[in-house]
Amino acid sequence: MKKPIKFAIIGLAVLASIIGGIYYMMMPVPVRMTPVMAQVAELSFTEQGVVVAENTVLVFPVAQGEIDGLYVREGQQVQAGEALLSVDDTALWLQLEQVQSSIRNLEAQLANLDVEQERMRQDLQSTRASLQGELRALDAQAADNRRTTANQNEAIYEQTRIQNVLIEQNQNDVDLARDNFTRVESLFNNGVATRSELDAVYSALSRAESQLEASQHQLSIIQAGGVRDSGEYFAGARASLTARIAGITQQLGQDFTTQTAAQINALIDIERVNAAQLEREIENATITAPVSGILTALQAQTTNFVNAAAPVAEITVPGNMSVETYVSTQDISSIHVGDTVGLTLRQRLGDIEFDGRVTEIDSTAVVRFTALGVEERKVSVRIEPNLPAGVQLGIGYAVGATFYVFREEDQIIVPRTALFKDNGADMIWVVRGSDSGQVHAAPVVTGMELRTETIVESGLNVGDFVINDANNQNISEGVRVINER
Repeated sequence: MKKPIKFAIIGLAVLASIIGGIYYMMMPVPVRMTPVMAQVAELSFTEQGVVVAENTVLVFPVAQGEIDGLYVREGQQVQAGEALLSVDDTALWLQLEQVQSSIRNLEAQLANLDVEQERMRQDLQSTRASLQGELRALDAQAADNRRTTANQNEAIYEQTRIQNVLIEQNQNDVDLARDNFTRVESLFNNGVATRSELDAVYSALSRAESQLEASQHQLSIIQAGGVRDSGEYFAGARASLTARIAGITQQLGQDFTTQTAAQINALIDIERVNAAQLEREIENATITAPVSGILTALQAQTTNFVNAAAPVAEITVPGNMSVETYVSTQDISSIHVGDTVGLTLRQRLGDIEFDGRVTEIDSTAVVRFTALGVEERKVSVRIEPNLPAGVQLGIGYAVGATFYVFREEDQIIVPRTALFKDNGADMIWVVRGSDSGQVHAAPVVTGMELRTETIVESGLNVGDFVINDANNQNISEGVRVINER
């Protein structure tokens, strides 16, 4: 080959290489870009909700006892008045018989009150007459004081006789005080007598017992030969007999029946209330549905004993329904009554999306567990759904509830990865007005950070394009780029 032709070929090759290198250097760099546009910026979270009825009635039993019949099952439709279960009422009948027997006894006491009062009066009058006779005999014996003093044995005998009379009367006082204390104690235990009344009769019983013990002690001294001076002894015995006679006279002037009758009537009223309650429990031993609806819970099927403190069933009345969900205590402060909530009903042929409104936020957090068993503190939130035409919800349906912590329209948002810092300022690589052209570093003012995006308040225009990856090593000021297709 001739040298001119060879040099021409080499020159053309070099020229092609130079032209190719220049073309390659001028070729746009393909990058992923996002168009700048005004859109809805939102920060949200989603919880799982369940459709519940607005009107749910808890059924509590009136009677308590063992279950002897369960006539329904959970999920069943029931009518108002329909029997749900029955309670064994054998023990209730026995209690009622005891209460009615107590009422009969109290009524008998009330009927015999006048007879008892007359008997008591006669006993007191007889005792007073006997004491008055002893007082006269004592006075006669005191008149012969010198002879009694001279005869030691006779003095002991006479003082012993008189002391036994005093002991007998003191014993009567103790028996009467003890009966009175027992009666008032029973009234106090039934809520009729007051504490001060009980304390008063207890003090009276203590005084009577002390007087009896003192009389018995004095008798033992006399019997041991420790006879007192007749004049001194007769004076003391006379004072004791006179005080006892005066006390009986005062008792005879009192009304024995009015207060006692009032107390007995109070006890009868208490027992009648007890009887009425037992009759009511017996009448309601068969527990019926108070309203018509669906048995959404039947607690009675997991126990053999019921009482008025715990419900036996839950009846849901058809009607308005709401979505109940639970929100973490960390997020509940961002939710308010009246907020709009996005709702999603999952269907095999495609999810149905609609909105709802928060109607109720509970004031107390409860413990909930995740599917992995993690304990969380959450607050119950009720949502009123705005159902589209033709969409139906049933009790127990699962509905996703999306809560919007932040939601603003006409906002410019960019991927968080598009931002980088330059001397502390927020910057974005931007291509102005087209998805291909030269790259420029644009300073921007950012707003709220969303989950994967950031709001840009200024520095970008609608129609611009931002490069998603600010760390792309092929990007620099003035480089030509083209959006990857």
